[in-house]
Amino acid sequence: MTAKVAGLTDLGPARLAELDRSDMLGAIASLPRQLTAGYAVARSGLSGVFGKAGAAAPAPPARPTGLVVCGMGGSAIGADLVLACLPRLAVPAVVVRGYGLPAWVGPDALVVAISCSGDTEETLTCAGEALERGCTPVCIASGGALAALAEERSLPLLAVPAGGNSPRASLGYLSMPLLATLEAAGLCADPAADVDETVALLRAGNDVLGPLAPDATHAAKRLAARLHKKQAVVYGAGLTVPAARRWKGQINENAKAPAFWNELPELDHNELMGWTSLPHVAAATLAVFLDDAQGDARLLRRAALTAAELEARGVAVERVETRGASRLARLFSLVQLGDYASFYLALLYGIDPTPIGAIEDFKAKLAGGAGA
Repeated sequence: MTAKVAGLTDLGPARLAELDRSDMLGAIASLPRQLTAGYAVARSGLSGVFGKAGAAAPAPPARPTGLVVCGMGGSAIGADLVLACLPRLAVPAVVVRGYGLPAWVGPDALVVAISCSGDTEETLTCAGEALERGCTPVCIASGGALAALAEERSLPLLAVPAGGNSPRASLGYLSMPLLATLEAAGLCADPAADVDETVALLRAGNDVLGPLAPDATHAAKRLAARLHKKQAVVYGAGLTVPAARRWKGQINENAKAPAFWNELPELDHNELMGWTSLPHVAAATLAVFLDDAQGDARLLRRAALTAAELEARGVAVERVETRGASRLARLFSLVQLGDYASFYLALLYGIDPTPIGAIEDFKAKLAGGAGA
């Protein structure tokens, strides 16, 4: 590794203020604090909620027969992460990214609706459908129509700080209320020790991934340099699958660059063939494999063999490994690295990481109707 990462060597306060005008760096660095606050506030807010009837709605089921989490984009990825950390959940669980609930959802199912803004169209539709089916959805939002619905129907509401942060920059506030909800519903054991370990790991990660950390040992800057002017494909396996999805989304939104994700072993049954006939595409790609240090040996072997196959086809490969003991800590160690890498990639492109103009324009067209 070179001692300096070209294009990322002068990141003092003035240069950061020029490029990162909305302080995405601060949001990324706040992840451990968000986890602590999000978990503590939600845990307190859920005290006595399960099994206790409200004024206009029954309580959420004390012993749910299934779990549905409704959300989109940065509001949904936290659910993927939490559920990946609970592989032995005793009930069926699904994350819905869309307008409708599965047919099996009824009054005994636990429905959690997550929308950072509170105005996500798809999530609001699902929350309304849940009420029609006799469910009492738990709502996680900073305000908007979802919070208004919760107040109107006496639904449990876990508030996300309304500080203007985008969903992707509020991951701790959006994910930990779900974890606390599953604990309160008796669907998982007390996760406090895992949360504490994760917070400590991420605080240490901030020290070595921040802009002033030495370039010679800077994993995020080096990854950004490798991703610069490349098409990114991110591969997960087992525990790391939602981290791959998170990396893809962060590269899209922060760096405004195309990125794609997939998972092992599935990709070995189809996508592997996609690298066999277009050498110019292979040469323009960096494939990042996210490996779980404590993962299934079969998946680790597949990752090694798949990486070798891609390299033989001209695809550049990067292997990244989890850190930490608990599943929560290991998974969030990858999230943190990907968040920082996407941030530095944005700086290499000379782009402010925060604005998402194309998405906002598209939402405006949707709101304007079919003729817009």
